[in-house]
Formats: sequence, structure tokens, C-alpha cells
Amino acid sequence: MQYHSDPITARKDALRARARSVLGQAGPEQTAAWGRAMAEYLTKRELWQQAGSVFCFVSTAREPSTRPLLELALAQGKTLCVPRTGPEGFMEAVPITILNQLTPARFGLLEPAPDLPALDPGRLDLVIAPCLMAAPDGRRLGQGGGYYDRFLPRCRCPAVLLCPAALVQNDLPAESHDRRADLVLTEQGFLLEG
Repeated sequence: MQYHSDPITARKDALRARARSVLGQAGPEQTAAWGRAMAEYLTKRELWQQAGSVFCFVSTAREPSTRPLLELALAQGKTLCVPRTGPEGFMEAVPITILNQLTPARFGLLEPAPDLPALDPGRLDLVIAPCLMAAPDGRRLGQGGGYYDRFLPRCRCPAVLLCPAALVQNDLPAESHDRRADLVLTEQGFLLEG
């Protein structure tokens, strides 16, 4: 039996493969440099400075490092929330007070323990989200699990995508369930600022 996917899904799959190839070639020095540069741009903004509660993904080895942002949020006394994934694309925002509260979880992620209480996403002041690719208008291409597409509508705050400049794609396919972010940040700065 031959599998036929719709054109948008097929295009997303091809773009995901291309993005994973680019990210797979980036070594730890590169991902750390991306993360440092992005943190430098973000933390100078009122968006960050006025946020009392920040939700930030915990980067994998193949993503811009979020360690500088995680450490700075804790050092500045912000309520730092990180993702904890659940079944069927559900994700929670869980406050942590030290990075040692993160333990290996599924998908090769570091997550807070199941017994730590979650925070209502509506109480967040800023969301920092991952992507494989992003368009300047905030469209994002994620891993395909729909976690952020379900999570972002529950938030009432700005969402910033961290995306290496090499993976910014102007013509990114989107479907009705795909949620946009408010801003896209590369290692070269924010895109399309008004």
C-alpha cells in the first residue's frame, strides 16, 4: 500500500528534514554561540526586563542553547517555568528554582519531575519557544507533535521563537491549527520589528 500525504504535510516533512540536517551539522560551539547571541538581544528588551514569569524551553544539543536565558531568569528572581509534556500533545508550564530539578524525559528532553505543580499558562508574562524553522511573521515549523500549537492559545503574553538565521524561511506552510508567535529572534537580532 502506498501512502499519499497532502501537499502541505509533504512540504512540512521536507522542510523538517532540511532543518534537522542543518541543525545536525551545528556543533556545541555553534549552538552555544547562537544561544548567547539570542540571550543578549532578548534580555536588553523591555519584553524580558518587565516579565516576572518566563516560560522557556530547555534546549537539546541541536537547538540554540537556552541555558543563558534559564540561568539569567533564575538569577534575576523571575518565576522560571519550563515545559513538561504529557499525552496527546498536552504541555504544562512548571516553575523550577534550580536547573537540577530537570531530569531526562521522553523525546530526549530534560523536564521537571511529575510531582512538581504546574502554573496556569495564563499567568505567564513571556513565552520563549523552539522551532525547526520560522517565518518573519511568526509562523513556526515545529517537530510535528502540536505541543506549542495547543499551549500558545492558553497564554495571554507575547511568544518569542528562537530560530537560527539559516532556518528563517519566508514561505513557510501553515495550517489552521498552526499557532504563530509574536516575534522571531535569530542570532542576528529580532525580525520584522515595528
